[in-house]
Amino acid sequence: MEKKKPPRSAPLALAILFLAFGLLYFVFIVLGYTLVPINRLAPAVMSTVITGVMVLLTVYGVRKKSEATRKSKIASTVMPICAMVFVFGKATGYDTDGIELYLLPVYGILSLICGLALFFAHAEEKRTRTMLGAIYAAACIPMFIALLFWDFGPDSVIDSEMSPNGIYLAEVVSLDQGTLGRSTVVRVTRQGMDKSIPIGMLRKDPKQVYKGEFGEHETMTISWETDQALYINGTRFAIQ
Repeated sequence: MEKKKPPRSAPLALAILFLAFGLLYFVFIVLGYTLVPINRLAPAVMSTVITGVMVLLTVYGVRKKSEATRKSKIASTVMPICAMVFVFGKATGYDTDGIELYLLPVYGILSLICGLALFFAHAEEKRTRTMLGAIYAAACIPMFIALLFWDFGPDSVIDSEMSPNGIYLAEVVSLDQGTLGRSTVVRVTRQGMDKSIPIGMLRKDPKQVYKGEFGEHETMTISWETDQALYINGTRFAIQ
């Protein structure tokens, strides 16, 4: 029995995979929500499987570049963009926690490497390789650096205060992101806006109303005057 060969449109399949998940996360971002999965282990397993498929498609696409279809070559040209959309969407539109918190940098870096590898493998025109390659490299390098120094620790909520009528919750958060910076912030979240979906929950993103020095939380005071007025260290902040 003849062994079934992988599809020749491997780059096209990978581009669709990147964009499908990346755009899904972007929808959440535009709506002002973060996806919180119902099961913390399942997303890590799924992401590992996706990463494995991504690497296999990349290896096959690079090895069989001489057999690539026209659609595959077009997909390879924009592959780094697809990879960046996927990485940015996953890093900002998804509540990464548990095991996946430590694996996310690996997922992201491999995604960008695969995107660039397919681009350089299929970009036949020298001008295209040089110009777009330089643009893609300049765009990917900051993402590589950010992923390498990714904050593995969760945000520490030091204090919280509910507004008089329970409309908003203010939280004092201590952020320690190592080389990426440390600070104390105050975030306000409107209550009752979370939405349940079959795979988990869409949590309303908080609004940052204050940012100060790291360690400031030790002497910081927060109090509500009304549901639209929050006092931080005696300074009034209007909440809308």
